[in-house]
Amino acid sequence: MTGSSRRRRDQRHRQRHRAAEAARRDAIVKAVVERLPAELHADIHRRLPFLRRLAFASVCTATGHMLRPEAPWLLLPGAATKEKKKATNEDSDEEEPEEETATPPVTAGEEKSTVLSMAEGGSEAPLRTPGLALADRVIIGSTDGWLVTADDRGALRMANPATFAEAPLPAITTIPFLSSTGGGSWFVVDVEPFVRVRFGGAPPPVDDEDWGASLPRTYTLTATQMRQKFYRKVVLSSTPSPRSYDAMLIPDRYIGAPAFTTAENGTGWRMAPSITGVEDAIHHDGRFVSVSYAGDVEAWQLDATTGEYASKAVAPRLAFGDGKHPRRKYLAASPHGRLMAVLKHAVVEENEHVYRRSKVTRVVFEVRVLDAAAGRWKAVADIGDAALFVGVNGTVCVRATEYPGVEAGCVYFTDDEVGEACLRRAQGVTTVRYGYDEADETELRATGVFSLKEGKVTQRIAEKSDDKQPRWPPAAWFTPSFL
Repeated sequence: MTGSSRRRRDQRHRQRHRAAEAARRDAIVKAVVERLPAELHADIHRRLPFLRRLAFASVCTATGHMLRPEAPWLLLPGAATKEKKKATNEDSDEEEPEEETATPPVTAGEEKSTVLSMAEGGSEAPLRTPGLALADRVIIGSTDGWLVTADDRGALRMANPATFAEAPLPAITTIPFLSSTGGGSWFVVDVEPFVRVRFGGAPPPVDDEDWGASLPRTYTLTATQMRQKFYRKVVLSSTPSPRSYDAMLIPDRYIGAPAFTTAENGTGWRMAPSITGVEDAIHHDGRFVSVSYAGDVEAWQLDATTGEYASKAVAPRLAFGDGKHPRRKYLAASPHGRLMAVLKHAVVEENEHVYRRSKVTRVVFEVRVLDAAAGRWKAVADIGDAALFVGVNGTVCVRATEYPGVEAGCVYFTDDEVGEACLRRAQGVTTVRYGYDEADETELRATGVFSLKEGKVTQRIAEKSDDKQPRWPPAAWFTPSFL
């Protein structure tokens, strides 16, 4: 055995030894914590830095419900790590100091993502996510600590980065008119039965831009294109787990009709009619509530007799002035339980910097709150002590007064153009360039903070990725949970 081989073997042995020691220490800590009075758990938890809170919460299995919920963290999926070698001498026995994280020591091939805590003013820390393969998947859902991811084979999984637990969601081909071919390399939609479901048995409206003209026989996508042109978002029911959840799949606008599944039914996805197409949804008051591209706000319920999901209007349609249709719409629930609509506008302005591109696209947010008694939506510029976190993966509203680093009256946003990000990835595009006469859309891809009072983006959140090299996979909001 050569000297370098022996050193690598010894290094792997030391890594295994450290992992075993860490597991032993964790067991001791857990035993000690479990002997502490339950009321002390919450007091200890709130005094710890954010990543240590994650580690402490992981051992409070019996009292996790007593701990203060976290404000959303920004999760930046990372790549698998490699074995460390010193730059000056790759065969050196000297070991680099380990980073302090909430998870066991990482070994070669395991993932290490990055999280930013908004409650700590954007403090950053590494988070190891062994076995979750987040670097190869796009996050299209985030509910109460559980993410939903889509890989380049069209498979959907739910994963918890705090506990490393994961489970597959039903195969998308359980939708009756969607099949795969070529060993899973292609997905084919049988258009005629799809259109019957999408439009509730009636023919498509003649003015429908996508389906009003003559219909193709099939609509075909590659496996990689599924997360670009078929999936948009998956919303899970509150406090989900692999054994107990309801899920609502929101497809891309071209498909439009939502699909539903539950952990208990065992029958896979069932698609439901939506003439105007679902754009966003939340799980609120025990049911899914959605907003369509046309502004229809509906609640979805399972019909126990037919086994199908049906919708009914629960709020007035959102109205938009001429030329003011938002680029994106999100639903949220305020800390008091009131339904909120968050509208994202893209406004093209003349660039004040004469030596740069002539136009720039600015992000502008508008918030409306449902006045259920009056039966109308009310536009508000002041949302009190609330702060909103929005993105294609999930929407959350928190009280900023409970989290010192979170700014009240602000909208925290991520890049929600996931389809474009997937397209850039498929084409191998790593740098985004614009012509002089094209508007600079950097702000649309940014992660930032929009002040409703000031009416502008007041902060860009650093993602270790410059403006010309968009992040892959896109960042996502994640609220840690061990329940």
